[in-house]
Amino acid sequence: MKIIAVIVLVLGIGLSALGAGFLFSSDSEVCQSYNRAAEEKLREADAARGTPREAELINEARMEVDSAERACRNAKRTQQSAMLAGPGGLAAIIVAVLLLVMSGKRRHAKV
Repeated sequence: MKIIAVIVLVLGIGLSALGAGFLFSSDSEVCQSYNRAAEEKLREADAARGTPREAELINEARMEVDSAERACRNAKRTQQSAMLAGPGGLAAIIVAVLLLVMSGKRRHAKV
């Protein structure tokens, strides 16, 4: 039982560390930078309205918007993973501590 408790404890610590890594990732910053770039391209396309370069700038702006959407979806997914891994790791640590306490009580009861 102690071996299982130790394994669950190690898994809990690993999950918690993974959740913390996800939580402090730079994905939201990447999302914001892509959004700024997309806004800039849209402004350039708007300023070039009626010129031969307008179609090219609109196409570039669409590509930037697509990149921003992908980056923001990835940031949201990373944040959701952090919200699952963190509490999951904490729950595993609590279970491991309970298993260790129960195995200690069972050993004292046998004596």
